[in-house]
Amino acid sequence: MHEPPRWASILLAPATLVYASVVDWRRRRFDAGTGVVRLDAPVISVGNLVAGGTGKSPVCRTISAHLLRSGRRPAIAMRGYRAGATGISDEAAEYASRIPEVPLAVGADRIAAIAALQDPPGSIVLDDGFQHRRVHRDLDIVLVDAVRSGFDRGMLPSGPRREPRSALRRADVVVVTRASKIDPVLAAEIERHHGRPPLAWTRHAWTGLTSHRKGVESARPVSELEGRRVATVLGVGNPDSVRRSIEAVGGIVVHDVAVRDHAAYDAARVSSIAAAAAGAGAEAIVTTLKDWVKIGRHADRLGDLPILVPTLEIEFLAGEAAFFEAIDATVAGAAPGPG
Repeated sequence: MHEPPRWASILLAPATLVYASVVDWRRRRFDAGTGVVRLDAPVISVGNLVAGGTGKSPVCRTISAHLLRSGRRPAIAMRGYRAGATGISDEAAEYASRIPEVPLAVGADRIAAIAALQDPPGSIVLDDGFQHRRVHRDLDIVLVDAVRSGFDRGMLPSGPRREPRSALRRADVVVVTRASKIDPVLAAEIERHHGRPPLAWTRHAWTGLTSHRKGVESARPVSELEGRRVATVLGVGNPDSVRRSIEAVGGIVVHDVAVRDHAAYDAARVSSIAAAAAGAGAEAIVTTLKDWVKIGRHADRLGDLPILVPTLEIEFLAGEAAFFEAIDATVAGAAPGPG
């Protein structure tokens, strides 16, 4: 999400007051249990306080892979924001590519989407679920971006936060993402609002690259970016973090194709992207898997330039054992049943 400049935040203050009053009304309603449904499987919610990317998808994949290994038959439930002409959202296509063994329940009504699954799941991972309070959750995980926590900004639309900082109190667990180290100042800020320090600290680690060129897919090491001139196409909530990662491994960003989060790509747009990248002297285009699942439908328009897609995983700096213990305790101890 592109945050408004400080001066625009002042002009948007009245709209923020209206938004905050609606959020507070919803909070009181759900706190009273009105409209909350308990499902027949334990639910682990992964969400955040801010609009935009904090790394929910890789965390949901990490949890789902752990549940698979534990024999807990997970399903991922998600809204499916901005589904394209195929009817499949960016994130759903990304999950299907990276973790095809896990069924997806996609729809704004997540309860109905879960009920429509062919086989009832043994556990449910709720993607972007912190504000989706209709679904009772047995473990509520909130992610805080170490680079862009949102604590110092206002609520929508004048700032990036979906809820007041005090909403962290209802989370069971806070996990810091995109951290380069354990930050005692951020830890103290989280403890002030959450009541406890973060359970775990993580960073986004690139474990490799997938190269796509003229219909041929191949695995490449991240070191292949070192000294290479690249153009970027980053239709994600926090593109700056991807650019920083490119530069951290020695890549040279010579052109950035400006696209919005959840951008759509048709054949003409892909052709223009390839032309702009070649015109800037790029030797490759770096994009995310979320973008590639759409760009790849028009791969014949890319010409000779390879597309490099980083493989993103969550790496724990601290708290890994405690994090998975919380997951295991939840699926072992949840008491499902009608709500």
